[in-house]
Amino acid sequence: MKTVILSLLSFFFCTTHAPVFAADTFHQFIQFSPADPIDDFWIWFTKNEKRLKNFESDPDKYLTELLEQVKKIQRGLAIEFEPPKNGVINMTVSANGNVDLFNLVREMIERAPAIKGWKFIAFRQRMPIAAVKEMKLKVGELTLDPSLMKFFPVIENKQLNIIIYTTGVTEENYNQIAYASFVLLDNILGEYDCITKVSSFDFHPLPEKKEELADLKPLLELAAYVDEAYRKRIN
Repeated sequence: MKTVILSLLSFFFCTTHAPVFAADTFHQFIQFSPADPIDDFWIWFTKNEKRLKNFESDPDKYLTELLEQVKKIQRGLAIEFEPPKNGVINMTVSANGNVDLFNLVREMIERAPAIKGWKFIAFRQRMPIAAVKEMKLKVGELTLDPSLMKFFPVIENKQLNIIIYTTGVTEENYNQIAYASFVLLDNILGEYDCITKVSSFDFHPLPEKKEELADLKPLLELAAYVDEAYRKRIN
């Protein structure tokens, strides 16, 4: 919504000397504020929040509608809803792992209005291990099961790098596997820690030999490992 701000002018006229303004001079007193896409988004959201609470009836429809509004702020942002708990819906604004959008995500949440029945969260948060175990992501004909996936840490120049192992990784599906795996990683580590505590991730096919598997760690233990490695690095 475009906001027009008209400067408040106090004109003092005396009976004999009335000020005269040329048109161009008067226009200098009128200030037009460019539309703020974040404000516009929250204004739209506030007007539609009661309807959006029905998102479970058709999640794709409502999230698509929301994303169309979010694109007006910046492409690359993501929105996620959680089912209501105790009458409150958690809505997460995510940078989808793009560190260049982190400040924008923070600003969106800082400027979010207080709306009854809603909680607005910056970045995907860590999920309890029990909840992560229930996550199964489809990538073509493959299923990413965090309970079956492994990781191996590589520390170089005091930087932590993580290799993720899962079945079926090929050159052809690498990008799809990586994208889906990052969704899991955001839920295991939390989106912010996933970017700030780990320098890089790579994705390899799960070894078939038991002796090679013995050196790998369960993916569900990744958060504990990263926290400990980060604590040692900064202390």
